[in-house]
Amino acid sequence: MEMNGIKIFITFGFLFLTFATALAVPHENNGRYLHEQDISSTGAFIARWTPDVENNKIHFEFEAQTLGWVGVSILRQTTEGQIGDQVIAGVYEDGTSYIQDRYFNTSIPHPERPLRPIDVQQDWVLRYAEERNDKTIVGVSRPLDTGDLYDGPVIEDIVLKLSWAYDELDIIDGVAPDHGPTFGAVYVNFLNPEV
Repeated sequence: MEMNGIKIFITFGFLFLTFATALAVPHENNGRYLHEQDISSTGAFIARWTPDVENNKIHFEFEAQTLGWVGVSILRQTTEGQIGDQVIAGVYEDGTSYIQDRYFNTSIPHPERPLRPIDVQQDWVLRYAEERNDKTIVGVSRPLDTGDLYDGPVIEDIVLKLSWAYDELDIIDGVAPDHGPTFGAVYVNFLNPEV
């Protein structure tokens, strides 16, 4: 009788650990995200996301072939230029992760416009960040509608521009080094990507 109880305990313990481990592995999609796209077209930058319209959230995972910072911007075109919400995240050598919520507005003439200023209203939330196999993987979330005038686009059932960039270096003293040639852009409908 006692032996059966131990077997059941071990079996349930094993199942629990298997399930908990599967949930704790952040870098493997395992069906965790509804959508995945190679936004670089070379495998250098992968975007994964799941919208949660009911809770006004969208969860992202970005995976880039770098050990430096990773950044994306969600942009909307206006008659005056582009306005966008930008997030930059990464992991320092000591394992500490970082995130910056930034914005930009190209309708402001260049000399008066700061380069990607840090947003006063920080809407992006860093859920996890890690470096593995020469890649940086970050999980971030933000509201679909931040209510932030500087963020530009509300993420809804429309096509938006998603620009991406990364660098070999991490952010130093709050400043992201220039990304050089490692950047690009795609157009995505985050709520209905098949469109």
